[in-house]
Amino acid sequence: MKTTTVGEIQKNFAKVLKNINAGEEITVTKRGKPVAKITSLGPKSNINWPDFYNEAIELEGKPVSEIIVEDRQDRF
Repeated sequence: MKTTTVGEIQKNFAKVLKNINAGEEITVTKRGKPVAKITSLGPKSNINWPDFYNEAIELEGKPVSEIIVEDRQDRF
């Protein structure tokens, strides 16, 4: 595992990202103290992304935009 500073990541982000994608774990330090660990998520095929579209709840009633327009019409 490699250790690097926040400033070094800011200066060389592309290089750091390349190392992470290669499978390297990086510990980030700020003023000599570890504050984060950056690791690769792995190959995209292995990530189990949730299907938010199919899990969405169907709402009933008027769209919010219609409610706002109706409310504003009372003021004019």
